[in-house]
Amino acid sequence: MFKKILSSIGIGSAKVNTVLLDSSIERGKETKGEVHIFGGNTEQKISKIYIHIDSEFDKEDDDTTDFRNVTEPIVEIEITNAVTVNPYEEKVIPFSLILPYYTPVTFGKQKVSIQTELDINFINHPVETHDFIVCDPWLDEILRHLNDHGYTHNMISGVCRHKINEGNNPTHCLQTFNLVNDQGTKIYFVGNEKDIHIYIYIKDHVKHFPIYRDDDLSEQLKNLRPLIADGN
Repeated sequence: MFKKILSSIGIGSAKVNTVLLDSSIERGKETKGEVHIFGGNTEQKISKIYIHIDSEFDKEDDDTTDFRNVTEPIVEIEITNAVTVNPYEEKVIPFSLILPYYTPVTFGKQKVSIQTELDINFINHPVETHDFIVCDPWLDEILRHLNDHGYTHNMISGVCRHKINEGNNPTHCLQTFNLVNDQGTKIYFVGNEKDIHIYIYIKDHVKHFPIYRDDDLSEQLKNLRPLIADGN
């Protein structure tokens, strides 16, 4: 079993390590991890332990063309109530979580990170943040299909931008994929949603093709093929 140490820091007299039990985390499926607390030379009381998954995105300033990075929690969970760690004791606290589909996948420069916070004496103590891999084989297959038919990503493809939090995505993170072929046909869709709505821009025309996660993907890609081939 793969164990990746994600964060390690001394809090008070205790040291804390957070690990995930998988090398990459798939959206929509349960993943498990552990928080290891190593007691120091004195007793340490911890009120609560939190885990949150963060994503970076660029928020455009309305007054300029510059971008600034924003970090926002995607998932937050409380994994334990009060715990006391005795001197030189090791406590292992298991946790599990499911990354929702509005979590962006790690693609290019797009990062996703995990952070642990300990509540000690009513003060939150954040543990150092570490990046990890978020994958989605279903989305990978769609991107592979587009690549096989001559479409390549532009420079901003897969990078999250700011959005209004609404609908099935309560965050402000919108991960968009932008591809183009040699004839100038463009493809656009939002990647951090359960289902994918592909928009194909051919000259002055726009075609819409939805792909549903609960339906057979290979059959849907077969039906998509003639639409994206029109631009070749």
